[in-house]
Amino acid sequence: MNSFDKKIQTRLRMHPEMLRHILTEPNEETLTTLTRYKLFESKGAYLSQLLLSLLPQWEYLACEGNAHLGQIIRNLEKTPISPVAQESNFLRANLLRIRILAETPGVFPFSPLIIQEHLLNFLEGADLIADLPQLMVIHFSRDELRPLASELAQYRLSPLSRRYVQNLFHQERQEAILTNLAYLCKNYPLLGTCRQAYALLLSLDNIENWSKHPFCLRLVSNRFWDYRTKEIL
Repeated sequence: MNSFDKKIQTRLRMHPEMLRHILTEPNEETLTTLTRYKLFESKGAYLSQLLLSLLPQWEYLACEGNAHLGQIIRNLEKTPISPVAQESNFLRANLLRIRILAETPGVFPFSPLIIQEHLLNFLEGADLIADLPQLMVIHFSRDELRPLASELAQYRLSPLSRRYVQNLFHQERQEAILTNLAYLCKNYPLLGTCRQAYALLLSLDNIENWSKHPFCLRLVSNRFWDYRTKEIL
């Protein structure tokens, strides 16, 4: 790194607003700049505050399909973003959703602000999205569902079974579900379904509550009844 680069690096480290300005509208040069000057690594505990301030703008850009934003967030996946576990988990969940939305081709056919402001209204009946053919790709094996068979047949789960269900939603499955919802947001022909899919994305921020979420439970139940009708379980 030459003296000019070092001067720029120092200036960016000393003036967080300059870095925030760079990240507000990510373009093809943004990731190169971040990597060249190792800017994320230099922010330490201040990185969480920077990211929190960027979330609303990044959410909008993701809905508009800013692919450069997805690359930036991937670059953050192995970077410590907060010394506080709760804050880190909150940021990780939001960044995962934003990355997936940014990497999904297309543009929202509606204003995301409407959904954010009236989230509970749009969540009414949103669990039915689990019945769409697009969600059939979310697979649970027979062996995974067999321990739940008797309770699923009675349409109720004990607290112990709910903890088991939570374990079914491992990281790869979480991302597959979010990816399919993001696709529905931008590409489904019915506007109402697009809106509900985005409402689900927002409501799935707390990964620890997936075992209680009506949509997630319906996904599990649907796969169970698929097997049951074929007399496999």
